[in-house]
This record gives sequence, C-alpha cells and structure tokens, in this order.
Amino acid sequence: MDSRFSDRHCSWCGGTLERRHIDDRERSVCPACDRVVYENPVPAAAVVVRRPGQVLLGRRNIEPFAGAWTLPAGYQEIDESIQATAVREVREETGLIVRLTGLIDALSTQDDPRKPSLLVVFEGEEVEGDLEPGSDCSEVAFFDLDRLPRDIGFRNHRLVLERIGSGEERQW
Repeated sequence: MDSRFSDRHCSWCGGTLERRHIDDRERSVCPACDRVVYENPVPAAAVVVRRPGQVLLGRRNIEPFAGAWTLPAGYQEIDESIQATAVREVREETGLIVRLTGLIDALSTQDDPRKPSLLVVFEGEEVEGDLEPGSDCSEVAFFDLDRLPRDIGFRNHRLVLERIGSGEERQW
C-alpha cells in the first residue's frame, strides 16, 4: 500500500488494511469491517491578487518548494468553505484581506509530495491590510506579469501564472 495516501489501519475499527481489486482498481479494504478506504484528493484554494500589471506571490519558507515563489494557497479546513479557505490563506501568508471576485480554474495537483489535491483558484482584490509575510513565507511581493521569478513552485501555479501573463482566460 502507498502510505502517502492512506494509513495502514481502518479509521472505523482499527483493523489492518489490505489491498483488493474493487471497481477496476486496487483499493485499501478493512477485512474486519469490510469498509473500503477511498483515497481522495484534499481540497485546496489559491488566490490571484493583482495590481495593475502585477500579481502577488510569496516565497515559501516551508517544504515542499521551500525558497520558491507561489500564489497564496493552502488546504481547506474541515469547518470552512473553499472560499473562506482562499481568503484565510491570503491573510495568513501575506497580511492582506481580500474579497474574492471570480473563479479562475480548478486543477488536480499531483506534484505535492504531501498528498494529491484539488486546487480551486480564485481571483481576489485587496480590501485592506499591510503586505507582510506570514509564517509560511519569508517574503511577499507584487511582481510584474512580464517579469515573474523563474523559481515558481507547484506546476499548477506556474500554469495559472503563464496563462494570466499571456492574457489567456480560461474558457469553460
């Protein structure tokens, strides 16, 4: 079993999990209570905060991608909406309070070694606050869209920034 995605024991009864072929794929199953343990991605949110010709990025001081620049982003907590996650992450990482103004994209993330996620990317505008790095970032700054740093962490962040920089809008 791939321990990146699930525990070795059933969260319902504590039994030791085994792998079985179910619904055309290998899945973890508890032989004691016969529950299937589904390995699902975790919801996460990112926000594109712009100033004229610029976008907000933070330099991560934590793994993965420590030292790389990323959009403000993070995992959804159990008691919040994905929109609340987006607003919270911007505040925690950059000191800014934003109002979400639109949806940019929803992307599957496979390059995060912690766990796969479903990343919902919002557009947001500054409402208030002072630009300063939070605990996950060593620096925060607005960058010209045509002069982004080369060391962008996370494939999806690079993809979104490349599209925004080229003026391409997502067509649903």
